[in-house]
Amino acid sequence: MALSFKGHTVVVTGAGGGLGKVYSLFFASRGANVVVNDFNSEAAQKVVDEITRAGGKAVKNTSSVTDGNAVIKSALDAFGGITILLNNAGILRDKGFKNMTDREWDQITEVHLKGSFACTKAAWPHFRKQKFGRVINTASAAGLYGNFGQANYSAAKMGLIAFTKTLAIEGAKYGIKATVIAPMAASAMTETIMPPEMLAHLKPEFVAPFVAAVCHPDGPDASGRIFEVGAGFIAEVRWERSNGAIFKTDGSFTPSAVKARWSEIVDFSSPSHPQSLKDSDTVGKLKAAAKLPPNKQASPEVRFDGKTVIVTGAGGGIGRAYALMYGRLGANVVVNDVNEKGANSVVDEVKKAGGRAAAAVCSAEDGEAIVKTALENFGSVHVLIANAGILRDKSFLAMSEQEWDIVVQIHLRATYKCAKAVWPIFQKQKYGRIVTTCSTVGIYGNFGQANYSTAKAGIIGFTKTLAIEGAKYGILANVIAPSAGTAMTQTVWPQEMVDAFKPDYIAPVVGYLSSEDNQDASGLIFEISGGWAAQTRWQRSGGHGFPTRRPYTPEDVISKWAAITTFDKRATNPANGSEAIQQILDNFDNDGAKL
Repeated sequence: MALSFKGHTVVVTGAGGGLGKVYSLFFASRGANVVVNDFNSEAAQKVVDEITRAGGKAVKNTSSVTDGNAVIKSALDAFGGITILLNNAGILRDKGFKNMTDREWDQITEVHLKGSFACTKAAWPHFRKQKFGRVINTASAAGLYGNFGQANYSAAKMGLIAFTKTLAIEGAKYGIKATVIAPMAASAMTETIMPPEMLAHLKPEFVAPFVAAVCHPDGPDASGRIFEVGAGFIAEVRWERSNGAIFKTDGSFTPSAVKARWSEIVDFSSPSHPQSLKDSDTVGKLKAAAKLPPNKQASPEVRFDGKTVIVTGAGGGIGRAYALMYGRLGANVVVNDVNEKGANSVVDEVKKAGGRAAAAVCSAEDGEAIVKTALENFGSVHVLIANAGILRDKSFLAMSEQEWDIVVQIHLRATYKCAKAVWPIFQKQKYGRIVTTCSTVGIYGNFGQANYSTAKAGIIGFTKTLAIEGAKYGILANVIAPSAGTAMTQTVWPQEMVDAFKPDYIAPVVGYLSSEDNQDASGLIFEISGGWAAQTRWQRSGGHGFPTRRPYTPEDVISKWAAITTFDKRATNPANGSEAIQQILDNFDNDGAKL
């Protein structure tokens, strides 16, 4: 029996063409009322006309997606409600990172992140009240794996993954389900970056049936999950984590100790597949660390003599621990913080320990001023540790636009601004190390932290692209997800955890990653807590490829759900976009003969 959407109202953003147009036509063909949103009034009207000519019901909306209230109001005014929201609107502003402008960065985060937030925020109270809602957010392979020339786009698209996971957590008790897809489909946007012969196989019609299947009340439960979809191929993507290494949490826990056991940290011979913050026994690992003998040290020792290190948010917490470590190991340290007293206090501590340090008292968004401090005091910069952050926790229903904006600004935009400021220097000297700061919340999502999880996940996508663009210049970029007791976590953790998980237990891993001794690790994610460190990467199910002689149906998706979502021996670990797209390309010639 065909799945019907009669009685449902679907809002589709960016629906004047491409995927959005196909979504609109498909849902309307199955009986849904459709709001066709697009800034291009003429394009939106054409889609509405096509739907009405076929006997369907649709209205257009030409509001910016950042005005979510206006977008959702169209659904309420025309059809009396909303049950499904497809956040599909998007733009590209591709540019090599060195030449990317702040405007090109801001435009992308505004449309993709702020737009998805605004529309979902406006729909959320209606979903909660009726105890039903479906949200589909649109990520991209660039978000999952990074992509040259798309630092802005990859950041925004990866941010939507954690945003979706947090929505799924908060919506569960209200019958609200949120799913994120990374579609590969022809559109006006992809036409600028893909050859025609490839686009011919990547029809939007090979994405829409999957979206319909997971949006239907009787469809499979895909909430909080990630799917890659294109050319008839569908696979689920999840996190895979190495077993990692546990270190003695004493003075012998140094970057040299990390260097000595690096192969254990990145060993995936016995991996786990965590789905939430609860899927890690950090307390047990901390207790195990305390019982270990002193850590063995690699030789020669990891040091930073002659190197200048910038640490943002270094007036306390983890940043302070970083600054003191680098000072001890011979580096010149630039201590950045908005708190003048905190920054100068850490500078004094570094100097008293025999190191060299200077304060850069300003917002972490002022990357140029921070780099200027480094150049004026030490003549160079070699390492950036982007650590600054804030919390503005609030349930999604209660979260304000301002609470969203400031968290994305301080975490994601500040990381961009600091990396942008050091980039030309790193390129010129053919050397640089960048360590950015995500969070386990950015990996798994968390209740009350839609803003924080989104910003932190965005940093993952951003860092992966930096690693790709920096490779030829000797620039390595990695991202860490630390758990440590700080002034920030003190607002959400019990005091005993704050006391036990010292910032000092994060610093040694960061020290190794940012050192000259690290010659290979780049574009990777590491979870670090209480003397334990592990790498986290993507795992993709073997998936299922439908024949491409005609589009599959939502009913086909349901019948093949086990094949799509089973992680068996066919599962893979794509490390970049080229590896990820291969299975999609392989399905181009699937004529159904093997079925």
